[in-house]
Amino acid sequence: MVYASSNHAVGFAPLLEGGAVPDYEYPRPDSYYGVSKVASESLLSLYHDRYGLDAVCLRIGSYRERPFDLRSLWSWLSPGDCTRLVEAALTTPNPGFRVVWGVSANSRAVVSLDEGRAIGYGPLDNAEDYANEILGDQVVWNDLGGPYTALDLE
Repeated sequence: MVYASSNHAVGFAPLLEGGAVPDYEYPRPDSYYGVSKVASESLLSLYHDRYGLDAVCLRIGSYRERPFDLRSLWSWLSPGDCTRLVEAALTTPNPGFRVVWGVSANSRAVVSLDEGRAIGYGPLDNAEDYANEILGDQVVWNDLGGPYTALDLE
């Protein structure tokens, strides 16, 4: 089973200076949407432990044709890399239960790609190629969820 989860499952996780947020970061959802992703990941974990179901949960970042803001310089998942990620998740033999970050090979990455590489994911695209187009007076966020962690969102 390949599940399209989301970075919003851990949106309130703080960004780590000099380190990457691990693949299995403890759930800290930033919205009801994030809660639904955590619940689904947990259900797949149960089905793996109880029934042996292989499940790869893809915590997808910002899936767009191009990065569009400061946050997407780390969270961007290009269409080409998304295809590579899903193909790796579908074809890896006996993956067990895994949580994999769904981002491209971004220079400003703040999340680990270790589990992705372990299943054969080799991202090729980099949001940095678009950085000059989108940098400017942007709000800097200290949590993975970025603007989704704002108090007035809900």
